[in-house]
Amino acid sequence: MKTYWLIVTVLLVNLSSLLVNDYFPGTLAALGIPPWILFAVIALMVLLSALTLKTRREKKRYMIIFPVLMIAVPVLVLAVSAALGGEPNNSISLTSPSLWIGAAVTLWFFWLEYVRASRKEAEDT
Repeated sequence: MKTYWLIVTVLLVNLSSLLVNDYFPGTLAALGIPPWILFAVIALMVLLSALTLKTRREKKRYMIIFPVLMIAVPVLVLAVSAALGGEPNNSISLTSPSLWIGAAVTLWFFWLEYVRASRKEAEDT
C-alpha cells in the first residue's frame, strides 16, 4: 500500500513541477533541477508500478483513485498557474481541447475497466 502512494505522489510531484516550469520558464533551473531528471524519474516510476503493483489492480478502488488523481491534480496546477499569470509555452492549457478529450478518454477507459472488474467480481462470488 505504501509503495502505491509513494509512486502516485512522486508522479504527481514530477508532473506538477514540469507543468509549473512550462507556465513559468526557468523555475526548475532556479531550483537547480534539470528537467530530464524529472522525465527519468517519471519513466522509472511507471516501470516500477508496472512491476510491483499488479496485485493492486485487482482492487477496484485503485482503478478509480489513480486516474482521478492523475487528472485532477495536474488540472488544478494548470488552473493555479494560469490564475497566477503564467503563460503556457506548450499547448497544454485549460483551454486546450486535447487536454479535455484526453482526460475524458482516460476516465472512460478506466471506468470500463472498473465495470469489467465489478462484473468479474460478481461472477466469482
